[in-house]
Amino acid sequence: MADARPAAPPRPVASQAAFLAQLAHPAHTVDVRPRPVPCVLLLSRACDRDLDAVQARLAAEGVRWARLNADELLTADLVVAPDGRSACLDGRRLTPTVTWVRHFSVAAIEGTGDGARTQFLRESWQAAAGQLETVSGTALRPAPVGLLAQLHLARRHRIAVPRTMLTTDPSRARDAFTCPRLVIKAAHHHFVESVPGRLNGVFPVVVDRSGLRADRPGGGPFPGPPVVVQEYVEHEEELRVYFVAGQLHAFRVVKDTPADPWLAPERVAVHPVDPPPAVVSATLALAAAMSLHYGAFDFLISAGTPVFLEVNPDGDWRWAEERTGTAPVTAAVAAMLAGLHRRALPAPGRFDLLGFLAGPAPAR
Repeated sequence: MADARPAAPPRPVASQAAFLAQLAHPAHTVDVRPRPVPCVLLLSRACDRDLDAVQARLAAEGVRWARLNADELLTADLVVAPDGRSACLDGRRLTPTVTWVRHFSVAAIEGTGDGARTQFLRESWQAAAGQLETVSGTALRPAPVGLLAQLHLARRHRIAVPRTMLTTDPSRARDAFTCPRLVIKAAHHHFVESVPGRLNGVFPVVVDRSGLRADRPGGGPFPGPPVVVQEYVEHEEELRVYFVAGQLHAFRVVKDTPADPWLAPERVAVHPVDPPPAVVSATLALAAAMSLHYGAFDFLISAGTPVFLEVNPDGDWRWAEERTGTAPVTAAVAAMLAGLHRRALPAPGRFDLLGFLAGPAPAR
């Protein structure tokens, strides 16, 4: 005869009870909020065609990137998270793996009509750019090395350099040098952005040493802004050498005057070349001494000897590639950024389903 008593209510088995307890345990809570996206962060200008080309290659390789342009900051929304490792840029949460500050001039920010407020706005964004570098896995901008310091480093490495002086009165070079011609160029950048979006060029000029004179009526020195005065080096070739994470890509540049790349680019001829061994060794030595990931080096070849002029850690390269129908520097820069980005990513973890279901090991 069947038992007519009501069946006892089902009870969860021990494994089910443990599973439910684990779900309630803080160690097993699941955070479904959007996580910051690891990406390459680029700070520059809206007109930076070099980075436009690099971004296209990064995207093709599946590397995410974000960009902050100095001439678009009035509408930029930025938050650096309290954890100091992530940021929110225009609503996009990101973790910078590599940050490259390049052509990021706060002089490009439109004024507010109030001189003090405008200055505060620009200086604040300059400081913010530096803070974004600190939250990044790798910052590509090295400590600035002025021209005189660059030339001093070159001499220490037994690399030829032109005789150089920094002066507020170029006429003093008439007695300090013996060469027939001199090059006078800016002590800092070749452009001045007096009005946001409008650049005024201050380009190098070649002058006869004997023609230098003080321009102030009555004679005597005429102090002005400090400028660099160098001996003009007679040469057979001029080379632009791009250093990218240990790789070198060189171009021979043929021009009539130092200002031609800016004032008469149609007169400039560019040819890809293999750099001579002495140029290779000089470039690698200087790049290591300055801790560079990237740099555009200028050399003259005089009687077969390379003469180092300067290195620009933000030097443009697309102008040379477009003239030659090549893109080796773009490819190398994209590969460098992609490599640094991937090395900064956390190691992929494995989710242990069996361990999750079994729960924590008993304390001993």
